[in-house]
Amino acid sequence: MIDSIKPNEWKRFVWAALACFAIYLYLDISPMLKSISSGEYVTKVIDKSEAEQQAAAFAEQQAGLAVKSAKAVHQTDKMMNGYLSKEELITDYSDQYDARYPTDTFQVELKFEPRGSGFVYVHMQSGDVVAWNLHIDGQPLAEADIEQAAADFLVSQGFRTEEISSGQVFENGEWYSKPAGYSIKDAALNVDVDARFIDNRVVITKYKPAFVAPSDYVKYVEGQDSLAGWLTGIGYLCMSIVLGILAIIYAVLYRKFTSFKYGIVLTIIFFITYVIMNLNVLDGIRASMGEMDAADSAILITAIFTVFLAIPMAGSIYISLIAGDGLWKAQGRALWPRFGQQGYGNYVWRSMGLSYLFAIILFAIQAVIFRVLEFTIGTWSTTDATQSPYNMGILWLMPVLAWAAAISEEAVFRFFGIGLFRKWFKNTFAAALLPTLFWALGHVMYPFYPSTTRLIELMIIGLLFSFIFVRYGLITAMFTHAIFNSVAVGISLLTIGSAPNIVSAIFFTILPVPIAWMIKYFSSKKEKKPSVTTTPHLEQQ
Repeated sequence: MIDSIKPNEWKRFVWAALACFAIYLYLDISPMLKSISSGEYVTKVIDKSEAEQQAAAFAEQQAGLAVKSAKAVHQTDKMMNGYLSKEELITDYSDQYDARYPTDTFQVELKFEPRGSGFVYVHMQSGDVVAWNLHIDGQPLAEADIEQAAADFLVSQGFRTEEISSGQVFENGEWYSKPAGYSIKDAALNVDVDARFIDNRVVITKYKPAFVAPSDYVKYVEGQDSLAGWLTGIGYLCMSIVLGILAIIYAVLYRKFTSFKYGIVLTIIFFITYVIMNLNVLDGIRASMGEMDAADSAILITAIFTVFLAIPMAGSIYISLIAGDGLWKAQGRALWPRFGQQGYGNYVWRSMGLSYLFAIILFAIQAVIFRVLEFTIGTWSTTDATQSPYNMGILWLMPVLAWAAAISEEAVFRFFGIGLFRKWFKNTFAAALLPTLFWALGHVMYPFYPSTTRLIELMIIGLLFSFIFVRYGLITAMFTHAIFNSVAVGISLLTIGSAPNIVSAIFFTILPVPIAWMIKYFSSKKEKKPSVTTTPHLEQQ
């Protein structure tokens, strides 16, 4: 049984952590700092409010309509960014085309008076309007007129006449072209233009220039996304439901080994952090909808659904904690010490210290895994609007996701999952494999390709988390998980800058220290009179 962590246990890992810290600095931090200093990694971004003002002023000038409202979100071309990453063309594209055809913009949704709407795309660094699509009333132009209007407009945008000579009008009345000479490897520039006759003048209502990745790349990525969707749906979501049902059954069967009073505090913390985390990313969901006029209604439904979904999820966490506690105690292990038990405060304090060492080691191992996968299976990454820090409602709250994930994933997949399969398989390593697989499958839809990248990475990381959990208990595993995620998110906040983000990054990174200190302090007062408890007989193995 794990009753405590030895005072000098940290000495077993300190040198490994120091070596891993050096590896992590070399593999991840140094290249990032180099990219920032060289200008390749741009961190200076205009405020969303400025993008909204720029878009509104442009639309009013372009169409002569009063803007009723403006809402900016970070929009990203996931497909093109992935292609540039895979082909190592990010710097070349930035130098040649980013100023006019950025793959990342602020998409500003506008509502006009008395009616009409539109989308204006603003460069995130310069603040220039680079594209737009205005859904406003007007008289369509004849084919010859729209061809002339498009040609005149594009020449004013810097295109030469011979570059756009292949343009043609499609059945929907829009003019389309692939300007000659605008390409980067196999990706080519596509331009969509539409015009309307409004208030006795021709107005360009749509101008959408964008580089399009080659069809074979697009087909491959779509196939990988489909595979990831199936893996997540079957391997993660379905198995999470199965584990939830099993947790209810085993919580009842092993109730004599535990108490239904346990887990309430952790469940409440999860519920609060989960709701904050999901309501904070609604702009990302809005961005993923693209140019959807009914986005407001969809976002409202999503917000309501998120709050209601948090209730059964919190229930699943709570019952997993109860069932896991009962299973482990029945197997002769106490992996979740309780407040007030003799030595609990010291256990939590030492657990926190070990967790920082483990997090450093995990960062280095993760960095090495990604490098190996890059050289072996050609792993590359891309962007995702739903995960963009610029789509956080309150950016400095972004690290709360670290605690929601730490509590939920350690409770379900480690505490209950390993405990369940250990009872079935009678072997701890074998018991760790399936819940680790289910957990890893829940991350395959992250923007890494091939889609098996994160599966491979997280099988390794997950087994290491399993070792930490089995050897040092649930609290150590949760602390390690929270620190690991908090630092990863904190680095993003530090690169973005601004005082609230920097303070948040530091606060959430060191948060386990005051938490562990307070637990140690208050627990020591109660431990002065340790209670005498009896433990039920272990079930026969």
